[in-house]
Amino acid sequence: YEKLKKSLIFGTDRLKALLLQALRWRLTRSQPGEQRETILQAYINNDLLNCHHSEQKSVLKLLHSKSEVVRQYTARLINAFASLAEGRVYLSQNPRLLRTLEEALKAEEKDSITRENVLGALQKLSLRRALQSDMIRAGIILWLVDVLEDTDCLSDYTVEYSVALLMNLCLRSAGKKVCTRDARHVLKVLTDLLGHENHEIRPYVNGTLYSILAVSSIREEAKAM
Repeated sequence: YEKLKKSLIFGTDRLKALLLQALRWRLTRSQPGEQRETILQAYINNDLLNCHHSEQKSVLKLLHSKSEVVRQYTARLINAFASLAEGRVYLSQNPRLLRTLEEALKAEEKDSITRENVLGALQKLSLRRALQSDMIRAGIILWLVDVLEDTDCLSDYTVEYSVALLMNLCLRSAGKKVCTRDARHVLKVLTDLLGHENHEIRPYVNGTLYSILAVSSIREEAKAM
């Protein structure tokens, strides 16, 4: 695994991409249950993503690679880790992880596959309270609202995971407080989303509205609209 990690950091972009893909496939194409848990445990025990040691040369830094394929495959691997409970525990041990994911999220210009997978990972990690707090402090809520303002250029995946992440963050008092800063804009985006053709998102939109309308100033703004 040490040799593998060195190749992921110092190898060519082509080698990095092939290794990242192979590592992800080994995890996602395994049989759910004992086989998958064994593979994940091997990755964690060998600290594949350097979450136990915050080294300068970390595999997570590949999210800032100049190669779009390397960025995408890194995001896909992190999203695969975040899909499993033990993977989320492991990822949350790296204090720099969230900042790295947030930077990658905001750095991607378009609705890329990299951004989809970073969003997916953040949404899954937002099930953990401490990480929710970090995301709220980092300004993710208003960033999501801005992204969701124009859903025509977004994939269904991005819309679904953005709205689900927004709801998770708005269930918290700190999240509701953030929404009071620009309540009219937040409410307009959410009410527009109620008419979105993708019905899968409606429970998340309703959940977010229900949560933030518990705040009197946001309720007053809604009445005035």
